[in-house]
Amino acid sequence: MSEINSYSDIFRRDKITEKFQEIDKTIYVEEVTLSAANIIAMYTTPVQVVAKKGAGKVIEFISAVVIVDYNSTQFTSGGVVSFREETSATVLSSTIAASVINAAADSITKVTDTAVTLTENKGIFISNATGAFATGNSPVRVKVAYRVHSTGL
Repeated sequence: MSEINSYSDIFRRDKITEKFQEIDKTIYVEEVTLSAANIIAMYTTPVQVVAKKGAGKVIEFISAVVIVDYNSTQFTSGGVVSFREETSATVLSSTIAASVINAAADSITKVTDTAVTLTENKGIFISNATGAFATGNSPVRVKVAYRVHSTGL
């Protein structure tokens, strides 16, 4: 792990470069709870799970864990769920079948990444692109693991 030990170190290019390289290797985890209203609306209104990190930064989706905390009413209809880049059709992950969200039981599902060309300064959203969910009242917790890379572009 790099160290910046004195005030003068913060102006040393080698120390700053070393610190930025270390940051690029850090895995972050964001947790978001989706309400039933979020799930029902996410066909037309994707839900942000990771905010964009600014110009010159790209977010690498690593994986997510989707935890359905079954309440008392199953969701109906719906479509496959995936993680996408903000304002884009770029899918970052494998998909979750609608039947996982529609189930009448608690579940924990791991979602992995997929090969994709990334765009800088975009956040990560969860969406279902093939049909809206209806009814249902179970909250869904989403834990997203990701890295932030400085592109140098």
